[in-house]
Amino acid sequence: MMIKFLNHVLSPLVYLFILIVFFFSNHSFASKNDFLLSQANQIINVKHDKKATERFNEWEKLIFHNLGKETDEKLKLVNDFFNRMKWAEDKEIWNKKDYWATPIESLIKNSGDCEDFSIAKYFTLLAMDIPEEQLRVTYVILDNHQGHMVLFYYPDKTSEPLVLDNMRKEISKKSNRPDIKYMFSFNDEGLWLKGNNNSVPDEKNIIKLWSQMIDRIKQE
Repeated sequence: MMIKFLNHVLSPLVYLFILIVFFFSNHSFASKNDFLLSQANQIINVKHDKKATERFNEWEKLIFHNLGKETDEKLKLVNDFFNRMKWAEDKEIWNKKDYWATPIESLIKNSGDCEDFSIAKYFTLLAMDIPEEQLRVTYVILDNHQGHMVLFYYPDKTSEPLVLDNMRKEISKKSNRPDIKYMFSFNDEGLWLKGNNNSVPDEKNIIKLWSQMIDRIKQE
């Protein structure tokens, strides 16, 4: 079913590129593109309209037409692309209290909450050859004491992160965002708690929904 999907949705050149990357590249680079294949059959049995197909085509172009761009431009392109989605609560979209959507699920719905925006940006930037260690999905507290999720990009190990936020068009340094209070961050390599510069095991299952989302990708 996955092959059928790729033949219909992706151009032959892109389809070939993904297969080559997936089967012959080293693990670190292939893993960035895994989700494009592993989630492909997510939409096979989903009825989607012309606009949804157009969004997939735009996503494809975003990734593969900009691989050679500078990092700052990639960050802006991806941030702008997903910030066009409609913000909506999980109850409205999925009829669930809390649900972390995969990028393809978000594209189908063309909507999501802050977690979904951040996750879609994270995986898309991985596919655009941004190292995983430079990206962390980050839970913060806003001035109004409301929880919020953003994506942090770390230029290097000693630099402060840049903040990609669905509530703001511009990408800014964390020091320019006094309205957010860092709580914890994570990626597929680990979990970073407040006040700890080293990753720790998720013993308290803090990011259970992340694990569930990754499991859905692997099972698709």
